[in-house]
Amino acid sequence: MVFTGVILSALVMFLLSDSAQCRRVNCKSECCSFVEGFPMRLKELRSAYREIQKFYESNDDLAPLLDENVQQHINSPYGCHVMNEILRFYLDTILPTAVQKDHLHSKTPINSIGNIFKDLKRDILKCKNYFSCQNPFEFASIKNTYEEMNGKGVIKAMGELDMLFKYIEQYLASKRVKHL
Repeated sequence: MVFTGVILSALVMFLLSDSAQCRRVNCKSECCSFVEGFPMRLKELRSAYREIQKFYESNDDLAPLLDENVQQHINSPYGCHVMNEILRFYLDTILPTAVQKDHLHSKTPINSIGNIFKDLKRDILKCKNYFSCQNPFEFASIKNTYEEMNGKGVIKAMGELDMLFKYIEQYLASKRVKHL
């Protein structure tokens, strides 16, 4: 819980920095447009998450699921594979379980996050060459940790969405066109 709060604070500070701001770039490919347009999608993700964040963070008393090791793998040369595996995990396991349990009686924010994640996953796969993706990431350890948490795994994973947003943002920001 404390670790998640620290990560969330760092994420908010990063988003308010210049590196997270929208800027006008003349893209010549769909992948460039996807990366350059992602800050707007990130705002939508954060807005949806704010509606449910308090519930998940207040019920989270477990060790981190998405730790610094995950962030390092996302920032590695095989980051797009890592992103693909994490997004698949959230789309196939976490978000459907969260909607099924319906802790908040509000499926709309979770569905919004899921829709953006589906688009993000599709675009990351489509742009693998743009991201210069290399060897795949071993995702099994995150899945195993989640399964060991039993029913609380969903709380943990949903409580760490902001951290995942940060990792996604950092990865995509590292792929943005650099202009002098």
